[in-house]
Amino acid sequence: LLAHKKSPFKLGGVFHAGVEVNGLEWSFGATMSETHPGVSCDEPKQHQQHHYRQTVVLKPTHLKAEDIADIISSLLEEYPGDDYDLLRRNCCHFADDFSRRIGAGGIPSWVIRLARIGASVDSMLQAAPRPIKERLGYTDDYD
Repeated sequence: LLAHKKSPFKLGGVFHAGVEVNGLEWSFGATMSETHPGVSCDEPKQHQQHHYRQTVVLKPTHLKAEDIADIISSLLEEYPGDDYDLLRRNCCHFADDFSRRIGAGGIPSWVIRLARIGASVDSMLQAAPRPIKERLGYTDDYD
């Protein structure tokens, strides 16, 4: 369910999300190295791998730049790139976590809705008996 950019109804879709604070945009993405952070910093609306669509204004933060820097340092350690999961730990989860930590509130639920639905469906499929999984062509063997 991709929401059209002019639609007033945001039912969910596949979105990249970042948080702009103090003139920089912070986001999270996958890397192949466990030592390389998944958190990256770009000029606002200029992420190389994504096309900018819209800004969602959150509450302003009242934290000092030093406090925000401390939060970012923690996030760099907590969000390694090899821990990225499209359904359970993606850029939208990061943006929600970061925005809450700086006191800006969470991101709108429609931004992360499709990932949550996908994670729920995946969990149900993982819990399903083997014959049902086989009939659906679902495998949890990723080797």
